[in-house]
Formats: sequence, C-alpha cells, structure tokens
Amino acid sequence: MDSEMLNAAIVAAIKDTAVPHIDKEKLSEIFGAAQAEALNKNISGLVREAVSTPIEWGDMTLEEGVNDILRRFHMMHPELSEAALHEIGRCVGWNLR
Repeated sequence: MDSEMLNAAIVAAIKDTAVPHIDKEKLSEIFGAAQAEALNKNISGLVREAVSTPIEWGDMTLEEGVNDILRRFHMMHPELSEAALHEIGRCVGWNLR
C-alpha cells in the first residue's frame, strides 16, 4: 500500500471524531468499500501498535508521554506523516487517559 494513501486515510478516518477512533464509514465514502477494508486493517494495526508501546512515565505528563511514544513510533514508521502521527497520537492519548 502506498504511504501517501495510508497517510491520507489515517487523517481522514480519525481527524473529525470527537472520541478518537477509526471512522470506517468515512473510509468507505472516500476510498470505496473494498479499499476501505484494507485501509481499516492497516490503520487499526498501527493504532494498536502505538497504544501498546511501552512507556517509562517517570514524571511525564500525559502529553509528554504521548509525544514520547510518537517520537519512537515515528522512528519505527518513518513513512507516516506528521498529520497521520498526530491523529494516531489522539488515539493513544485517549487510551492512556
């Protein structure tokens, strides 16, 4: 899967959700049902991976913890854009709070 499409899909699927999650309907509207299924699977895997990233909290705030996770996650997935990482970070932050 092309990283440009994946980045666009991540942003489109998560961006406007009040409670950060993957909006499968929006993926279908934008990319079509067949493509949306594959995109949803890839995005879900990335979000699960980010959420499960271990963290040494120390005296970090939630924001600092999420930023630490995203910094390390970006090193593992350099193909992800800043906008895509931001949206994944919203999911991570929501899960950690």
